[in-house]
Amino acid sequence: AVLADDARANPADPWPWLATGEVLLRGDRPQEAARAFDAALRREPRSVDALIGVARSIALVEGRFTPEALAFLEQASTISDDPAPWIYRAMAAMESGRDADAQRMWGEAYTRMSSDDPRREMARRFSTGQQP
Repeated sequence: AVLADDARANPADPWPWLATGEVLLRGDRPQEAARAFDAALRREPRSVDALIGVARSIALVEGRFTPEALAFLEQASTISDDPAPWIYRAMAAMESGRDADAQRMWGEAYTRMSSDDPRREMARRFSTGQQP
């Protein structure tokens, strides 16, 4: 209710929609989450968080990263140095058996991670073909 009130009070702000999408994803309501992330994208078309959120929602609904979900992740990876879209793209490549692509994408994620990122060692290992 608080997020809905905030969305009504600040109709151009994507934040309430991003937060709503995250809450819905965590509540196992990915279709509704996708709509919330889409609403955030209508307010901020270059929102990396919204692009990733839509992709995650689609993957949960479909049970895999579809070409549509991957397109959202690719767009996010082109407009930000955030490693998250690369991590999701790497996971999708691993799921589909594209090991060389997965290693490359893990490497891209690794180069974008700060030195204290807790995912850094995992990304390094996957980027070199090692098990975590």
